[in-house]
Amino acid sequence: MIARGTRAAAAMALAAVGLVLAGCSRQPPRFVPPGADSAATAAADSFAAAVGNARDQWESGAGADVAATTARLLVRDLRAHAGSSIAERSRTLLDSCGFSGEVAGGADLAAVNFFARSDPAGGAWPYLVWRDGDAVSLQALEATGMRLLDLAARGGASSGSANAEAPQVAAIFGRTSSRGQQPVVIVWGHPPNRATWSLTQTLGRDSLGGIGVAEFAPHPDGPPGLEARTFRPSPGFDECATCPHVYHTLHFEWRSDGFRKTGEEAAASPYYSFVQMIGALAVGDRDLAQRFVADPSLLDTAMGYDWGKSKGLWRVAPGADESAEEMTFFRGTKEAYKVRFAMRGGEWVMTDLQPTQRSLE
Repeated sequence: MIARGTRAAAAMALAAVGLVLAGCSRQPPRFVPPGADSAATAAADSFAAAVGNARDQWESGAGADVAATTARLLVRDLRAHAGSSIAERSRTLLDSCGFSGEVAGGADLAAVNFFARSDPAGGAWPYLVWRDGDAVSLQALEATGMRLLDLAARGGASSGSANAEAPQVAAIFGRTSSRGQQPVVIVWGHPPNRATWSLTQTLGRDSLGGIGVAEFAPHPDGPPGLEARTFRPSPGFDECATCPHVYHTLHFEWRSDGFRKTGEEAAASPYYSFVQMIGALAVGDRDLAQRFVADPSLLDTAMGYDWGKSKGLWRVAPGADESAEEMTFFRGTKEAYKVRFAMRGGEWVMTDLQPTQRSLE
């Protein structure tokens, strides 16, 4: 029969292991009384010490190396919690251990993007973590230095059928620029009989349209699609980061060979109509320009002010909204015009324009 004191010591050792693997403590490891299971004590202390060492490295400004170390600690913890959701367990470990990271994904596959809490803009290192049966695997991703926004997967659900698709995973990242955030979508595939994921597609500025947002669009009969609402600088206009912009919505379908664009439309707004009219006048397309005025005489008035000629960059007055029914536009260093708009037939058209005094900017 096991002595009562020995049973108590063993229970304390098991509790120590459970505390370490269930969620890290910010306190240093505690010593276990003599008589406890030395193997269990060593495992608990080893994990806690490794966590503390990694946390110290993050605080000292380390990057890629400590990100790899932290990722391996995460996998170690996930293997000790076989029944848990990878995404949920990853968030729990990061929060309880004092690590900084972004997590996106689900029960059996997730992306984790590590960065230093003291310098969140100083770099980021994403990893893909997935479960295949009882095994938990890890892979660094080719998307360093960006924010992780979302993750989605397709294929692989019918691995035993002849028509099964190779699994794919797509992540939406955000790249910071002086004008705002640029979405980037990266797709990886998992070929048969391969242990790792391979990069198959990258959608950046040229594909997604520039600055803005992107998100996965649920589809009832298949994998999610992708939608991006973005803008690019309008030729002939000076647009600050918080200024109105001409937004486009782009639609993509997720096929077996990646995302393919299926449609694009511009968002109707007074600002959009003004930009389009100025662009049409600049190339001498009166028919197109007339589409954006309520009365043809307004087009003659605009041409009388040489709106079709290059006399400096246009820019909207500070504080204006792209959907405002009345907006003031500056041109160059001297001119200013007050323009009114109204919705007609699904488009905003110009109903009045007047020169105005240039206010202080």
